[in-house]
Amino acid sequence: MTHTSRSAWLAAGLLALTGAAQSAGNVDPLRLQYEREKADCTTGRTQQPRAACLREASAAYALARRGRLATPGEQPSELARNALKRCEAQSGEERSLCERRVREGVVEGSVGGGGQIKTLTVRSTDIPKSPGN
Repeated sequence: MTHTSRSAWLAAGLLALTGAAQSAGNVDPLRLQYEREKADCTTGRTQQPRAACLREASAAYALARRGRLATPGEQPSELARNALKRCEAQSGEERSLCERRVREGVVEGSVGGGGQIKTLTVRSTDIPKSPGN
């Protein structure tokens, strides 16, 4: 039996077990999510190397059990409020630009592709008084 087919059988078994647990009524939704992510890692359905995928799934499960992992249903207003709090570390014009980026910025990239970046293009008509200013 090849490694790939063993992984597929393992993933199928894990999903069957989680399905049985769910139908029995004693479901831990965090554990169920972890088992799904682990199955995705072992079958190669993610873009990550297997070891890194399993490490991240385990770390996310540990954080979720402690209530420290953001859930997919987290409100956009809460995410924006947290982003604005991070802008408080800046001062002056940098802080103003940071806050504008949070409110008006354009999101590029994807979580699956490695991350999202929010950018803001600002055009200025000011002419510097001397080179380098």
